Amino acid sequence: MIFFLDIDGVMVHANPYRHVEQAADGFYVFSRAAVETFNTIFIAKEDQVILSTSHRFRYSIVEWKKIFLDRDIRIDSLSLLDNVKQHLNHRFTRKDQVLGQIMRQGLQTEEIIIIDDDKSLNDLPQALKSRLVLTSSYIGLTEKDLPKLKTILNR
Repeated sequence: MIFFLDIDGVMVHANPYRHVEQAADGFYVFSRAAVETFNTIFIAKEDQVILSTSHRFRYSIVEWKKIFLDRDIRIDSLSLLDNVKQHLNHRFTRKDQVLGQIMRQGLQTEEIIIIDDDKSLNDLPQALKSRLVLTSSYIGLTEKDLPKLKTILNR
């Protein structure tokens, strides 16, 4: 399975009224609930992550893998949403970026799951929208998201 994974509003809360703790490496501490929920459904040896966060260009793939590992998530196959030009052009929404990546790579709907809090993803074509777990920005990924995750993954 290919996971399009966001950070803000998924692995950490995006509540502007609450402080987000930073780890010794200078990046956010992931929510324990998000880590436990993600680890419940992610299989490191089989699944892939395409990091879709706006932070994706801050670190190399090797550094991202270490950041995740330091937060108790092992990801063997990690890549970045690769539309640099679209990222720099704020007219492109996360929906546009994800759709562009799917088309460039020729990905099939049934091999994709999208975990994000970006509301633009509500405008995905219905087949892809059914593969979307839209988290609550102020909370992030929690066990409340597990039923939908498990249904999409059919695990």
